[in-house]
Amino acid sequence: MEPIVVPAPPRSAYNHNRRISDLLLSQLKHFQHVEKKSGDFGIDPEIARNIHTEGGAAKYIAAITTTLRARGLAGTATQPALSFVPTRKSSKKQPNAAPLAIAAAAAPNKHPAKKSAAKKLAKGKK
Repeated sequence: MEPIVVPAPPRSAYNHNRRISDLLLSQLKHFQHVEKKSGDFGIDPEIARNIHTEGGAAKYIAAITTTLRARGLAGTATQPALSFVPTRKSSKKQPNAAPLAIAAAAAPNKHPAKKSAAKKLAKGKK
């Protein structure tokens, strides 16, 4: 198999003074929220405050990554272990769960296109 040659990115690809995207900013704010709820990660407040440029975001990402790798999932005597909570509920059905009843259900319409076309014709003839 032939190797695929990927050119190096141009120097203009990174500009430490350029503002970051809204998506990246919201993800970094989420990290700050997790940092605040989980306790102090020991990240310099100046680094955490300057996340609006590519350079500042890179420094914050490096700091949070280093801290998370150092802590790992085991935690320490003074810091609790990090826990990851799944965001989606399991698709498995509960074994004793009763099915939900729908209060008002209409009978299925066998030919919805024909009825709606007939209604349009009826309205037009009036």
